[in-house]
Amino acid sequence: MAQKDPHKGVDVGTKLIGEYVTDAYKLCLKAHNNNLECRADITVYHPEQSIPPAELIAILRKHNITATLDLEQVAVFCSEAAQGEELRDFPLAKGVSPVNGKDGWFELVVTTGKEESELVEDEFGRIDFKSVQTFSNVKPGQKIGNIFLPSEGVPGKTIQGDIIPALPGKPCGVIAGPGVHFSEDGLEAIADQEGRAVFENNILSIAEEFVVNGDVDFSVGNISFNGFVDVKGDVLDDFNITATKGINVSGAVGACRINSDGPVTIGTMTGMGKGKIVCKGSLTARYLNQVKVECWGNVHITNEARNSIIKATGSINAPKGLLTGGEFVALEGIETKILGARSGTRTLMSSGIYFPEADRLTYLRSRLKSLVEQLKNITETLSTLNNKPLANLRPALREAFELRIGILTQRRVNLDEEREEVAEELLQFSLDDHPTANPKINILSAIKEGVVLHLGETSEELPTDIAGPVSVIEDRQNGGFRYLTYSPLKVSAEQLEEAGAAD
Repeated sequence: MAQKDPHKGVDVGTKLIGEYVTDAYKLCLKAHNNNLECRADITVYHPEQSIPPAELIAILRKHNITATLDLEQVAVFCSEAAQGEELRDFPLAKGVSPVNGKDGWFELVVTTGKEESELVEDEFGRIDFKSVQTFSNVKPGQKIGNIFLPSEGVPGKTIQGDIIPALPGKPCGVIAGPGVHFSEDGLEAIADQEGRAVFENNILSIAEEFVVNGDVDFSVGNISFNGFVDVKGDVLDDFNITATKGINVSGAVGACRINSDGPVTIGTMTGMGKGKIVCKGSLTARYLNQVKVECWGNVHITNEARNSIIKATGSINAPKGLLTGGEFVALEGIETKILGARSGTRTLMSSGIYFPEADRLTYLRSRLKSLVEQLKNITETLSTLNNKPLANLRPALREAFELRIGILTQRRVNLDEEREEVAEELLQFSLDDHPTANPKINILSAIKEGVVLHLGETSEELPTDIAGPVSVIEDRQNGGFRYLTYSPLKVSAEQLEEAGAAD
C-alpha cells in the first residue's frame, strides 16, 4: 500500500487527507467544508479483494477520524465498493458546525408610537395612507420592555475532533432616553412617568400625552393609544380611534370606528351605517345617526339618536331628547323624552336584557341553522356526484369530479365538527343572573305608535300614541304591559311590581 503526496490533485475548497493505492483498489480521502466532512473516492480493480470495513476504519483512525465516523456509511461504502461500484465524494464522517451566539435583542411589551411610519404595500399592492401612527400609554414603574443578553454560542468540532470556536452574539445596544431607566440587572426597561412609549434609533423614551389639536385626518391617521385621546376637532370618515382610558371628540365624528376601554364623549356622529362605537365605560353624545353602539356602561343622549342600534349593559338615557328608528337594548332601563316617530324606521326597545349574552345566543342559533343547511346541501351534492359513472368519463373530467368530491367531503367533516361544537354550546348555554336588570322604560313626553316594546317575556307593538310621563313595565299577572305613574329608573320594575302586589 502506498500513500501519495497529500498536496497533489486537490480541488479548490477541498483538502486531501490521504491517498491509498493497492493492487485491488485506489482510495482517496478528502476533507470538505473546512474540515467538517470526510468524503472518499474509490476505484476497485478486483472486487473480491476490495477494502473491508475494518481496514477502512483503521486508515481513518490514522488520521484521527474516530468519534465523527459514521459506521453505517462505512458499511455501505465497503459493500458497494465490493460490488465493483466506482464511488465519488462518498461521506464517511461528519463534524459539527459551530453555532454562533445569538445577538442580544430588545422586546417591547407595550405598543410604540412613531411620529412617522413607513407606508407599506399589502399583498395586493395597496397602501393604507391612514395607518400613520400608533400609540401606547404606560404608568410610572411599569415594565415596558425586556432586554435579552447575547449568548456565547456553541462550539463545533472537526472530523478529527478539534474544537471550532463559536462567535459570541452582540449586545442589543438599546439606550434609556427621557422617562426610562433600566433595572439593576439590566434585563428590564422601566417607565419613570406616564405617557406613551417611543422607540426610535434604539433609544427608548416616554411621551406623556397625545392630544390632537385639529382634525383626525390623513395628517394624523388612525389612532391606537393605551391611554386617553383628546381630539379638539372632528374625526373624518374612515379614520378610527382606539384607546384604553377614554376618548373625547369635541367636534363631529364621521363613518368611523371608535373603540375604548374607558368612557367616550363625542359631539355628533353620522355613521352612514358603518359607524360603530364600542366602549367599556359610559357614552355621552349630542346626536347619533345610523351608528351601532356597544356600551359596557350607561349611554347618555343629549338631543337625538336616530336609525341606530344602541346596546348598553347599563341604562340608555335621553331625558331631553328623542330615540327613534333602529334598536335600543339596555340592562338597567331606558328613559327618553320622546320615543319613536309617526314615520320612518321601526323602533325596537328592549330593557332588562344583558346584550352580550343575548347576542351570543342569537349568533349560536343562527350559526347552527346555517351549518345544518350547508351540510344538507353538501350531502345532496355529494350524493349526485357519487352517482355519476366516473369510470366512463374522460380522465381530466373524472379527475376534476374526484377532486371536487374530496374537497366537499372534507368540508362536510369540518362543518359537522363545528355543528357539534355549536350544538354543545347551545345545550350548555344559560343566562346568568344580573341583579341590576331593570325591565323598565320611562317616557317623559310621548311614545309614538308602531314602537315595539320588549320587557321580560312580553313583546308588543303599540297600536296608538301614549302620552307621558309614564313608566312602562311588564304585567306578569295579566300579560301585556303596565303603564304606571312616572318614577325614576333607580326605582326598579321589581320594586314597582312588589308595590302593585301589596296594593
